[in-house]
Amino acid sequence: MTPQGLAPIGDKPDSLTDIVFQAIRDAVVTKALPPGGAVSEAKLAAQLNVSKTPVREALLRLRHVGLVERDGRGLRVARLSPDAIRNAYELRSSLEQASARYATIRATKAERAKILELAQASLSAADQGDGHGFRTRDDEFHRAVATACGNALLRESVEDALMLTAALRARDVPPSGDSIECAWEHVRIAEALRDGDAALAARGMAEHVEHVLQIVLRQLNSATTAAEQMTPQPS
Repeated sequence: MTPQGLAPIGDKPDSLTDIVFQAIRDAVVTKALPPGGAVSEAKLAAQLNVSKTPVREALLRLRHVGLVERDGRGLRVARLSPDAIRNAYELRSSLEQASARYATIRATKAERAKILELAQASLSAADQGDGHGFRTRDDEFHRAVATACGNALLRESVEDALMLTAALRARDVPPSGDSIECAWEHVRIAEALRDGDAALAARGMAEHVEHVLQIVLRQLNSATTAAEQMTPQPS
């Protein structure tokens, strides 16, 4: 995939809209579709070698998630902005507090054990300096809590918020070295959930997401400052 376009999709599976959605989402993350760039339904369909229908459906979902936004009568890729990052994490915080609270009340014994297992696995990966392993367990942990909340609408909203923050972070923010502290936060949330303390689990989740937001904003600010310093100044 290059900034000049998207690679065409070969086989047309039953879940073609999902495949198109993933292809466009990945193009946003890699900046093959650059921030602020116009999004053309017809052009994307031609590049992906599919009809307009799955592209239209994928763009509707991407707009719902927040990776694509309205621009007059058309669409554009969401632009880099500290406000966009903050808004995404604040939305995620409110949703995940609720999911942690309800998961504490409704989770099965097996779900509680799985959530704690994923939290501990994220800590193990962080201790070993395994960034990919940590990110995988981190995502699985948050999704497991959302699944255990027993509310399909809330779970889907959490998953969309997770997708948005992950995509914006992968696209715009350099990696940070704070995964060990974040993993310990996972463990404390999982223990509160296991022990049936809904207030503590919700508070722990809120503090965790706020901590991640501050990490991301700090990294974004550092990256922006470094880029500005590298930009030639007029003489």
